[in-house]
Amino acid sequence: MLVILGPDGTKPGDDFIIGDRVYVGGTKAGVIAYLGETKFAAGDWAGVILDDLEGKNDGSVQGVRYFQCEPKRGVFAKPAKLSKHQINR
Repeated sequence: MLVILGPDGTKPGDDFIIGDRVYVGGTKAGVIAYLGETKFAAGDWAGVILDDLEGKNDGSVQGVRYFQCEPKRGVFAKPAKLSKHQINR
């Protein structure tokens, strides 16, 4: 069977739910803590609590809290940038 993957390694139609273990950009491991729209940008976003201190926030952006985590462990990404498997680089 041939499976075509996007540039981030995600299969078209991959569905995510809060609590899923994912890789942001194929390399940063974490767990989804938020899925939905935000006030900082249009469209749907995933808020991820990263395993390592390589994030950008603590689950809040521009004064709006979307989820709670330690500083530098939170990051937001478009769902298309998430994958359930690490991408070797």
